[in-house]
Amino acid sequence: IIVESPSKADKIQNYLGKDYVVMASKGHITDLAKGGAHGLGVDVNNNFKPRYVLMDDKVATLDSLLQAAKSVDQIFVASDPDREGEAIAWHLANRLEDVGKPIKRMVFNEIKKDKLLKAIKNVRDIDMDLFHAQEARRILDRLVGFTASPFLINFFGSKLSAGRVQSVVTRMVIDREREIESFVPEEFWTIQVSLSQDSKNGFITKYNAKITDQNIALKLKDKLSAPNSEYIVTEVLAEEEKRSPNAPLVTSTLQQIMSKRHGFGAGRTMKAAQSLYESGYCTYIRTDSVRVSDDALKEARDHLSANNLNIPKKANSFKNKDTAQDAHECIRPSDLTLVPGENFAIIDLDEKLVYETIWKYFLSSQMLPAVFNTLKVTAQHKLDSTLEVKASGRALKDKGYLEMLDIVDDSKIEIPNLQKGDILKLFGNNSVKLEKKQTQPSPRFSEDKLIKELVNRNIGRPATYADLLSKITTRNYVEKKGNVYHATELGKKIIDVLTQFFNFMDYDYTSKMEHQLDEIESGKVNHIDMLKNFYPSCKKELDA
Repeated sequence: IIVESPSKADKIQNYLGKDYVVMASKGHITDLAKGGAHGLGVDVNNNFKPRYVLMDDKVATLDSLLQAAKSVDQIFVASDPDREGEAIAWHLANRLEDVGKPIKRMVFNEIKKDKLLKAIKNVRDIDMDLFHAQEARRILDRLVGFTASPFLINFFGSKLSAGRVQSVVTRMVIDREREIESFVPEEFWTIQVSLSQDSKNGFITKYNAKITDQNIALKLKDKLSAPNSEYIVTEVLAEEEKRSPNAPLVTSTLQQIMSKRHGFGAGRTMKAAQSLYESGYCTYIRTDSVRVSDDALKEARDHLSANNLNIPKKANSFKNKDTAQDAHECIRPSDLTLVPGENFAIIDLDEKLVYETIWKYFLSSQMLPAVFNTLKVTAQHKLDSTLEVKASGRALKDKGYLEMLDIVDDSKIEIPNLQKGDILKLFGNNSVKLEKKQTQPSPRFSEDKLIKELVNRNIGRPATYADLLSKITTRNYVEKKGNVYHATELGKKIIDVLTQFFNFMDYDYTSKMEHQLDEIESGKVNHIDMLKNFYPSCKKELDA
């Protein structure tokens, strides 16, 4: 059995015993060559035939795999269960086939003995559609990177690069920066009116319209604060508001939460999550599906009940986005009895935090909603019904799933118990306050917001976000200050030139390419046809 990482190999060897030899390929063993026209390693005149070469640091690895392959009955390639893993499997099978042993593909979503034994019983052939989806992406990225990068170098000097997705992500940061730079603030005024029913306890209401003219604002303030003004309550709306739990985690939401709550970059999160997966603590961590297996659902509900936490009568279900590949389940713990913080073998502090997040979000997804009491009050000036003020408040009634996530909400409803028809009077010395404000531009992207935007626009794949965000900062196309991305002058220059000449810089175009790669994976589109559609127009743009 060939897996990708040595730590995973050791773990699986312990589970399977002496009838199996488990070894690691340490990731890819081959790469696209860098020879030929433009150094592409792809023959664009011969159906985009790629030329793969054995990586220098994998010669010894392949030698030891070939030696071991000679002394076994059959070979199962068990690289990661995704496009990249399928490509690794294909390349390994291609290099090992001369040994003359049967080669099959083995896939599993978590490293547990029962799951491994099930995977052994259900080995299959290599999925060529899945492999071609990865190969098409790799060739696309090479075509863009190796043709557009020299063009940039001619413009701006050495050590620059363009990338089919990396440049589009850079553009998002630059576009937001330009939006902020060109933003013209608009002035507006708000009016707060402090009212009371008993002259002892006041509460704040707001005039119910946006005012963009100072003279109108001053006149309204005078009317609202006229001596002996009285207000009549016209509506009291008391309701319960339910907030449902979040879906269990996928790659992008894990990255967002770790960034927002713990300040982890995407790379740091993925390093810890990969280690947890390889050690058997959680399911595969590159997924865009919120699906949960029936066994895991039952385990979650049983665990919650056993710990006196209320659960809904029927299990919560969540819908995948239309763009989700749904190849795997969500990210969840492999064993819920391994409670975060209790003494077991996770020692690394990053891994502890990531595991705790996965564990809590998975369990919280099967809990009851949080319930809030809400109160909305509307009142009108007794002498002018167009002068309407409103107040609202919200307080947590039932924690529900928030209890599992340690989210504290201590907001209170600071409005008295009023009824329709009640009379209110101005309260305090400064009962009507006029405040001048300005509209604000959209903020710069923090890492979690940038990842969210990439997901919403279907740009790139969550498994590649860590690498993308690292590239654009280390190459100084954008600058990360704290957790926020700023544009650089170099980034602006590069994006202006690329956007002027190249279609791949268009957001919708990039999203459509992702969709086509998904269609190659599902066998609906031929990868050679897709490349034949893409390259001539890209070359035409480059030549121009």
